[in-house]
Amino acid sequence: MEVHPKIFIGTVCLERNRWSTKQPSYRVSDWLPRFKADGFDGVELWENHFALADAEEQRRLSEAGVIAVYNTYAGFADEDAEARERAAEAIARLAAPAAKYNVGKHSERLAEYRRNLLAWAERLPADCRLLCECHPGTALEQPPAAAEFFAGLDPARFGIIVHITGKDDRPELWFEALPSRVHHLHVQLRDAAADPAVPAHRERLAAIFDGIRARGFNGTATIEFTRGIGPREDLETLYANARTDLAWCRERLG
Repeated sequence: MEVHPKIFIGTVCLERNRWSTKQPSYRVSDWLPRFKADGFDGVELWENHFALADAEEQRRLSEAGVIAVYNTYAGFADEDAEARERAAEAIARLAAPAAKYNVGKHSERLAEYRRNLLAWAERLPADCRLLCECHPGTALEQPPAAAEFFAGLDPARFGIIVHITGKDDRPELWFEALPSRVHHLHVQLRDAAADPAVPAHRERLAAIFDGIRARGFNGTATIEFTRGIGPREDLETLYANARTDLAWCRERLG
């Protein structure tokens, strides 16, 4: 039987306060039936949608059984130990099979980040995969640096996330440098020129996704950001656009 990649909705996609107050503006649990009915395979949960939620919302999310990735912003410097511990406790409560994280921005502290990452991994369930976003602005934003950082670690557990924006994406660089570690995609088609519903943009998007498939990608993906984000963003519009992106990813990833 053919297995199709699982595609999740990132709750940060619909969160209007993601970059301002960072206070949750909606209850994720209220949306879970819609996410399922519309074909999402699970949820990548923005940390504050759990950590800053009331006890009832935390209970509902913990019992839902659909949290596929816990998106934490805990740091990996020595001084971030308490934040990492809170994240570990949340991951255990949610039974999340994967955790997204970033290391810090200081390349001279990479040994410290790695030591704390390994200690944090020991605090998590043994089957929880750790997915490094290798975000721009961090010490691992370039594939060679990430390859060196993860050398010797189990690629089945210590994976990475590749961003797909529809612009000047070069996912092949990550596949070449870390071929067994690309577990997950963050799809961020938030630019109007990356709208897969517009025929003029499809050829460029198809080339990106077809290149990923050609490299044997069989991981998962999250619709992390979509079109409509901004000062006057509307939650329903964002969600409609996220559904468009879901359909496109389904078509191109198989």
